[in-house]
Amino acid sequence: MKGNVVDVKNNSVGTIELSDDFFGREVKKHLIYAAVERYLANRRRGTADTKERGDVSYSTKKLRPQKGLGRSRQGTRTSNIWKGGAVAFGPHPRDFSKKMNKKEIESAIFSALSARFNDGDVYIISNIQLPPKTKEGFELLKKISATINKELKDVLFVYSEENGEIERALRNIPTVKPLNYRFLNAYDLMVFGSIIISKEAVEGIEGRWK
Repeated sequence: MKGNVVDVKNNSVGTIELSDDFFGREVKKHLIYAAVERYLANRRRGTADTKERGDVSYSTKKLRPQKGLGRSRQGTRTSNIWKGGAVAFGPHPRDFSKKMNKKEIESAIFSALSARFNDGDVYIISNIQLPPKTKEGFELLKKISATINKELKDVLFVYSEENGEIERALRNIPTVKPLNYRFLNAYDLMVFGSIIISKEAVEGIEGRWK
């Protein structure tokens, strides 16, 4: 299959031969869902912790007599119904991580990439090599936006080591996430409005997962 390539130097659009294994794969929505769920679960630290009754330090003296006052029975200040007392059924440290096998993860990644490519949200860019300057990153995005005739709002920028210091040029732009092609994941591919991939990154993807 063929895809359009935007040349940012000449402001022209050419074509590139793309592999169906990466850009024309059958979209498996259940794997994309599982991969996104796994990605979000693995980001959770799982360090939330609350005190049980044995962890709260108060006097064990009975608060008031059991009978005679006409009030409720209260045995200890550590009860969860008192301010500063224990927490009933509160969270404790746990591992939220989920597992998927490599073939499922790979299929989810390229199902997501194929779905976004079919929707026209993926743009392949050639002749990119930036110095580590945020100003250069802004200028690059303006050129791309003018060439494809579309306003770029939230962008996933997939790059290769051959594209210079592009990560440093883009990382301070709040609407852009630079991502090395080696760390592609289904979550980022689905959550951003536009996906820009350098031509070198496309070649890297096809070489890494051949």
